[in-house]
Amino acid sequence: MNHRDRRKLLLEIINTHHVSTQEQLLKLLEANGVTATQATVSRDIHALNIVKVSDQHGKTYYAQLHVDNEYKHQRLYDAIHDSVESCTTVQFMNVIKTTPNSSYATVLAGMLDDSDLTEIVGTLAGNDTFITISKTNESALAISRLVHEHMAEH
Repeated sequence: MNHRDRRKLLLEIINTHHVSTQEQLLKLLEANGVTATQATVSRDIHALNIVKVSDQHGKTYYAQLHVDNEYKHQRLYDAIHDSVESCTTVQFMNVIKTTPNSSYATVLAGMLDDSDLTEIVGTLAGNDTFITISKTNESALAISRLVHEHMAEH
């Protein structure tokens, strides 16, 4: 199951169950045929703007915080500004380096995966470096321009 289908299922689960822990969420995903790690679910929770809320009895559970696209884009721009050290375009890909040993590459790659940027087909992330993959060299250059526009001066 790809990440978009997994995240759609995750939203269905939290909208139909009062899930209070990631462990409970992992078990419900598994009951629906999806095996995922805690780290993957944690990234999904962040990418989907899922937060813990309290009911009238003080019991907490996960719910999606709805944000508008302008806020979502600003979060992406802020993340680029705060964490991207460099961006190098290689044909239809961008190699993006984030703050060393920050593990932020996976978070930023997830934000780009979930964005409405049609120039990105997918991402591949490591600890502090990730790659964006585009269909064309021109699309990769457009992503490079976006990243460079929002990077802090180094």
